[in-house]
Amino acid sequence: MSYRIRPARETDIKALEALFATAREFMARTGNPLQWGSTHPPLSALEEDIALARGYCVVDEGDTVLGYYALVSHEKTYDVMVEGKWLDDGPYVCPHRVATYSGQGVGRFLIGYLKEHYASIRIDTMDVNIPMRSLLEKSGFVYTGVIELEDHRGLRVAYQYLQKAGV
Repeated sequence: MSYRIRPARETDIKALEALFATAREFMARTGNPLQWGSTHPPLSALEEDIALARGYCVVDEGDTVLGYYALVSHEKTYDVMVEGKWLDDGPYVCPHRVATYSGQGVGRFLIGYLKEHYASIRIDTMDVNIPMRSLLEKSGFVYTGVIELEDHRGLRVAYQYLQKAGV
């Protein structure tokens, strides 16, 4: 199966709603029912991602949406770590709202794509999100500590990928 990344479009909303519903069910089934609950991300967040040109879809040859992420170049909740330290102080990107259909290698493709295109990637998740933590660790991300979301919405474990010089 061949995948590619393309900007998310308004016409993708229905497919994204189905993707996130499946992702929430998967998270609940695998011991992580609270990170997204039954309503996250709200439709308004996806619409804003598209309007700001920061939402991306992983699609197959038929342009079927199999994954999604929003990419930002700075996350203010990462400015202060509750515990630990980032690997560097340089510029980075941060994927948010990462969701894929499981069992098709879409998550590995998405993370591999980001690693090919960005030298420094920071990401967070709940400590109980074992599938995501496992994917990150297998993909060369390093656990760096703990961050706290805005408005005291909870702690998240933080990871960073930092491309080595010459790689």
